[in-house]
Amino acid sequence: MLVAAFDNEQEFLTCINTVRAQIEGSKSRGEPVDPREHASGALLEPGYRRRAANGHLVMRALRHGVRPGPWLDELELPSNVSVESAAGPSA
Repeated sequence: MLVAAFDNEQEFLTCINTVRAQIEGSKSRGEPVDPREHASGALLEPGYRRRAANGHLVMRALRHGVRPGPWLDELELPSNVSVESAAGPSA
């Protein structure tokens, strides 16, 4: 497993193409290559780890019965996490 981070798309594409060429070269030389071996990548936005950790914290807190409050407004959450609360009619 090769793991790398790149500052721009061209660096990324150069690396991906190099790894793909190495895999194809191994196959063409008859070397054993796992059929699942491939090269791919993912774009991770700046701050994604912090937002993911915040989402994990919020989900754990809610499962443990912590009520949403002002503390929740201070956290930047990932795009796949949303917290809504509903209140019943006032007495």
